[in-house]
Amino acid sequence: MHAPPEHAHLLVAVADELMRVREGIDHVEALVSRLVRRAPAEDRAEALTEAQALDALTQRLEALSGVLRMLGDGATPAESVSRISLADMAVRLRPAAGVKTTEAADSGDLMLF
Repeated sequence: MHAPPEHAHLLVAVADELMRVREGIDHVEALVSRLVRRAPAEDRAEALTEAQALDALTQRLEALSGVLRMLGDGATPAESVSRISLADMAVRLRPAAGVKTTEAADSGDLMLF
């Protein structure tokens, strides 16, 4: 199953938009990092842990953008989902892509800063 050309163009455009959102989050992440450094020492570790949620969001956006781009380039849904490096997201998306799985979602390959 391949997307019609008009869908393909939209999928790639949405993938590009997701990457722009990711760039915006990168700027927010830099701001939060500066603020965390100014937090009182006793609050810094907790603030840093909470700030890492932004990094997780950027990784998820990047993965979703990759799926959309692959679909737009003619890959099948199963092929597109198979490239996701975040294991928990891949497990959630596989059924929608028609891929049978019995794996339980794990923490995946999330990389924190």
